[in-house]
Amino acid sequence: MGQLTTDTSKTTIPAVDRATNGHLPFVVRAAEAAAARAEQPESQAGACHYRHCEDTTPGHFDHFAHRVPGLEVKDGDDRLIEAGFASCSGSDPAPVVYLRNWEANNMAELEAKVDEIRRMLDATLEFGARVFADGAQA
Repeated sequence: MGQLTTDTSKTTIPAVDRATNGHLPFVVRAAEAAAARAEQPESQAGACHYRHCEDTTPGHFDHFAHRVPGLEVKDGDDRLIEAGFASCSGSDPAPVVYLRNWEANNMAELEAKVDEIRRMLDATLEFGARVFADGAQA
């Protein structure tokens, strides 16, 4: 599986997509996210220094992205897990990236949590293989 690094030029949605490919059947694909960004009008593309910010109002102070294509896992209409970001005006305008209800304040925290989730997904596959093998013997 691909590893995310602190070098942001190497941290890409396709790396996340490769890491989850085959493990999560309802992942919204990174290729769809890239296509959606390519269709974004030029007038919106430069509206905010956060490239995924959903607020298109010129000069806005609060930034957020709660439904970035490729960063959610769905089961029908329900989201099992999603990622996004927020950076709000006020005493601490630093951005946070969240996974469901957990928040990272920097890249090192995010990498550690993503690695933990990867290990959990691998363990889930191993666990499932044992459960289904045991079930086949019943």
